[in-house]
Parts: sequence; structure tokens; C-alpha cells
Amino acid sequence: MPIIIKPSQLEESAKLGAQFRHCIHEEPEIGLYLPKTQEKIVNALKSFGIKEISTFVGGANVTGVVAVIEGSRPGKTIGLRADSDALPLEEKTGVEWSSKVPMAMHACGHDGHVGTLLAAVHYINQHRDFAGRLVAIFQPGEEGFAGGRYMIEDGLVQKFGIDEFYALHAEPMLPVGCVGFIPGFATANADIFKITFTGVGGHGSRPHLTRDPLVAACECVLSLQTIVSRSVDPNQTAVVSAGCISCGNEKGSSVVQKTATIVGTTRSFEKEVQDIIIQRMQQIVDGTALSNDMKGKLEYTKLYPAMFNSPEHVEKAKALLEEALGLDKVKLMIRRAGGEDFSFMLQAKPGCLFRLGVQDETHNASVHNPEFDFNDKAIATGAACLLTIALNRAAS
Repeated sequence: MPIIIKPSQLEESAKLGAQFRHCIHEEPEIGLYLPKTQEKIVNALKSFGIKEISTFVGGANVTGVVAVIEGSRPGKTIGLRADSDALPLEEKTGVEWSSKVPMAMHACGHDGHVGTLLAAVHYINQHRDFAGRLVAIFQPGEEGFAGGRYMIEDGLVQKFGIDEFYALHAEPMLPVGCVGFIPGFATANADIFKITFTGVGGHGSRPHLTRDPLVAACECVLSLQTIVSRSVDPNQTAVVSAGCISCGNEKGSSVVQKTATIVGTTRSFEKEVQDIIIQRMQQIVDGTALSNDMKGKLEYTKLYPAMFNSPEHVEKAKALLEEALGLDKVKLMIRRAGGEDFSFMLQAKPGCLFRLGVQDETHNASVHNPEFDFNDKAIATGAACLLTIALNRAAS
């Protein structure tokens, strides 16, 4: 018989999780080094009676926290991950626990992810009659800093003997009480690029004596759009977005600059599509530079790999949560082109990330929005789901 944990069993633990969430939300920190957040997480774990706590998992400047909860019988070791960093936004929620830090707020629900995992830890520490081990992972630097990669490279799997990984993410498009699964590729390869054209500067009234990099940059941006429309199989998908062209300033109306830069992002799922994007971008940059008689340089950075939810593990987790929540509360969703550095953990060991519904009449803002606030009503559901999956997988 499967082990089913219901949200109603987590009510008291969820209240504690919400309190810690509010505390973290008030003092958001950005990046890999989150000393105040780490201290609050460690203090919470100690207050629960957790003895095996590791800090700075990921490196001296990476405030990754890992807590281990041993079961009473042998079994697998299951890693449960919550990201803990904030975003550079000015909060406009108006809640009592609003950010006290200028231009920093938890606009992606990471404070709620931490609160939910703390609630799960609080509950299971009081109910240790289970097989295997649960490893609670509090990871900084998800928002563009690749904190997951640092923790994996620091030996997260080897140090703690992790067999499978699971995580959740707040989902404003799902009602509170519901969860969503995406089998296979769930988020995209999230890459960034910088293109630099170097020509010959001069006076705008004598363009024949210059090699204008701004013209080349504009041509390049238009040509980049043909990668998706003409080089990628329409049965697959990709995004190539130029986010900024930088060349000169408003006061230099008669100045032809020497350099122009383009920065942007690309998104893909399959590796072969990612390879096509890189190849075609290089060809376009080289060709544009040649036709404008100047130098062109492409700098392409593979930031986050596409996150792959093992279909086998999704199927098993989905079946468990259908029993825990009810068939109507568990949804299948389509993949999206966002980035997620839980992908580094799923490259190391199988598992999946599921979406946790947070939407109700007072929680309608999307993530990365200054009006977004995680819904405390979702904590019990999220913690129950994490534990139901983890306990069954540990005993499998």
C-alpha cells in the first residue's frame, strides 16, 4: 500500500512554514551568497530538532544548506530541493511582511518554496518511522546564478548519497490545492549571447569614411529572426530574442560609433536545436560583418540546460498525488520556455519538478511581478506532496 500524506496532516507544520516564509520574505537576498537567509533556515531546522545540518554546500560563497532526516529502516535517499534567492524588483504587494530591502523581493515564490520544505521537514522529523533518508536542500542562486550547478559540482550527490531528486515551483496559473506535471522536457535551455561589431567611427556627415557598426547590428537583429522561422523544424520550437542594442548615446547625433553590441537570450529544448541556433548565429554574425566590411564577434553562453522530468518518475509521482489530493487536483501541463537550474540536479539523478497551484481570489499576479506574493494556503498541499512522493520513492 502506498504511503499517503494528506494536506490536513500538515496544518500545524504549514503554520510554522508560513511564519518562516514571512521572515525570509521581509529580508530578501539576491544571488549565491544569502547569509541572512541561510541563518534563518539553519535556525528553523535547529528549532525542529534537526541535528545533521550542512552549510555552504556549493562553496565558500554559496550559502547552500542541506539537512538530513534519517528514517527508521533502510531505503533510498531522496533529495527535496527548494530555491531560496530573490529578484531585483521593488515590491508592491502591500502585505505585512513586505520586503524591507530596496530593489529586492521574493517575486518568484522562492520564500514559499523554503517555507513549504521547512514544513515538510518539521512534520517528518516527528514521524521518523519510514524507510530511507530524506535530504532537504535549500539552494541559493536559482535566478541566473546557477546555484544548482555549484551544489552539484561540490559533490551534493556523492556527499549525501542521493538517489533521486524532487522539487516544486509556485504556479499562479493553477488554483491553490492543485498541482501540475510536465513529463519530459519541462523548461528550456536558457542561454545568453553577446554580439559585438567593430567598425570605423567618424562624423555622421561623412558616412563614406566610416564603417557603421549600428547598421550592421540592426541588420543582424533582423537576420537572427530567420533562425527560428527558417532553420528550426516547425515541429520543434525555439526562441531567439535580442534584448538590447547598445551604440552611442542621445547626445551624439552626428557621431558614427566604432562599436555596437547586441545582447539577448535563446531558448530551446532539444540539443540539436540548440546546436542549430549556435551555428546559424555564428554564420549570421560572420556574414553581416563581412558584408559591412568590419569585425564581428559572437559570445554564446550556455547558462541553464533544459530541465528533463523523467517520464517514469512523473508517472509514479502523479499517481501518488492523485491518491493524496484527488484526480481532479492533479493536472498535466505543457512545457514552457523558462529556465530552471534544478536541471543540473536532474542531470545528475532522475526525478521531477511539479507545479504547485497558488492562485485564488487574492493571489492572481504572475511570477516576476512586483505584486506577486506566495499563497500560504498552498504550503500544506506542497509539503504533503513532497512527502508523499519522497516516502514512497525512498521505500521503493
